[in-house]
Amino acid sequence: MPVRSTVTREGVELVYWTWPGAAPPTLLLHGIGNYGRYWDLFADAITGRLQLVAPDARGHGESGRPAEGYAPADFAVDALAVLDRIGIKRAVIVGHSMGGLHSINLAARHPERVLALVIVDASPDPLPQGAERAQRLLTGRPERFADRAAARAYLERTSPGYAAAVYENRLAFAFREEDGGLVWRSDAGALRRIMSGRMPAEDRWDALASITCPTLVVRGTRSNVLSEDVARRMVQTLADGRLMELDAGHNVPLERPRELADAAVVLAT
Repeated sequence: MPVRSTVTREGVELVYWTWPGAAPPTLLLHGIGNYGRYWDLFADAITGRLQLVAPDARGHGESGRPAEGYAPADFAVDALAVLDRIGIKRAVIVGHSMGGLHSINLAARHPERVLALVIVDASPDPLPQGAERAQRLLTGRPERFADRAAARAYLERTSPGYAAAVYENRLAFAFREEDGGLVWRSDAGALRRIMSGRMPAEDRWDALASITCPTLVVRGTRSNVLSEDVARRMVQTLADGRLMELDAGHNVPLERPRELADAAVVLAT
């Protein structure tokens, strides 16, 4: 089981989870609306081959929920604060979706801290259907569920087809108990600010072009976020980029944790 720890940056408590393992240390950044323990299946597949660190991003999971401070630069500095707290000078960064965009920003702004980069189904130019679905689910979700059964039914209806372990993980870490029911851990106001404050596409492409470390772009072949054309352009834009496509939707770490873990180990070592 991972160890829960905290660090406070400018009054915001950041929760992070660590799994012991071999060098190099690897920082895992989750997508919007998720949490550090989203990476549990990936960590199980790593089986100690890498030391893992997975923060709950601000406004998510058990981390603090400030009223402001959700620009991409805020998340990058938060990630560095976690690494500094542990004493990690350089790390491999694995980022999914929003976390993938934050990993791009981190590698571009702080190249001295990044050994290698794995960008998992994150797109500088996301497909409209994926962006629309995220907007709908994150801003139109019910605020409260009567019990675990109601919450699980909602998850299975809106995100069908996952293994039972995925739904159990989400029930354990996406919600908290409140007055006999379940409410979301991720803050609705934070989600709105993140979605409205994203970097322009041209800035994302510029950031990609500045990255020099070895970078693996991972795309789910059934993704509604990252198109094949954009994925190939990302690889061409990077100084040292390569592409891996897996039979998965957007949530590659949940559907193909073993293949993703193996690829991360190869890139890291």
